Amino acid sequence: MSTEAEPRLVEQWRAIQSAYLKTSNALDRELSARHGIGLNEFETLDLLAEHTSEKCRMKDLTADSPMTQSALSKIVDRLEKGGYVRRAACVDDRRSLFVELTDAGAKLHETAAVTHRELLAANLPG
Repeated sequence: MSTEAEPRLVEQWRAIQSAYLKTSNALDRELSARHGIGLNEFETLDLLAEHTSEKCRMKDLTADSPMTQSALSKIVDRLEKGGYVRRAACVDDRRSLFVELTDAGAKLHETAAVTHRELLAANLPG
């Protein structure tokens, strides 16, 4: 790599990082203030809402999320304690768990998604 390209790469990386941090911090603050959940909880609800079937295998949710399995499991625990998701054992495979939105989780997602999308539009370049 030429040394002339390096400053551009560093500048590009810093612009991406700055946009990400600014946007994720704004999202986390506003989702917490308006809806009582953090960005990671919202992203988990959002992924569950996108699944075509009501129930989602935990391993599929983990595959769709950038979070580690351990971190995602803790988030699902918090959402379950809040009454926003429920877990159910898979009848066909006892090692598998399903996760699904509850009515309260679907309602929370619906209202929080408005805040999320507004902040994405306001904070992301383009």
